[in-house]
Amino acid sequence: METQLFKWPDHLPWIRRSDQPLSSEGRIQLLYFWSINCPHCEELTKDVLQSVNQLGINVTCVHVPYTEEEKSIDVVSTYAEEKNITAPIILDQDYEIVTKYKVQGLPSFCLMDEEGQLVDRKMGDTGWEKILKKLEKQS
Repeated sequence: METQLFKWPDHLPWIRRSDQPLSSEGRIQLLYFWSINCPHCEELTKDVLQSVNQLGINVTCVHVPYTEEEKSIDVVSTYAEEKNITAPIILDQDYEIVTKYKVQGLPSFCLMDEEGQLVDRKMGDTGWEKILKKLEKQS
């Protein structure tokens, strides 16, 4: 895949801000693109978070709003609390991260290597299964 070193946009709001850079000493990172009004995301989120926790993978949830209401940090915070999402969440209000990583649908996953370079990008349920297999091999 192409090299796409990336830095978190400083102006975007966070819920449980990640102090982890996209490149973490010797650790890969998963970006999980989701939305509170995405039924497939709702089905997958618990599995995604449990799996990465068990494997010791850094994950950052990138919330992609479907509506103006979803741009509210309060709306996303309430949802995250109700669903027990404890991973860091960045709100991609203006679709900057989505654009950078060419995300075309939700849920989507971007796997970053230790240097913060994009090594894989997948979408949907089957995409998650493929990413998970790759994560299991690497851990």
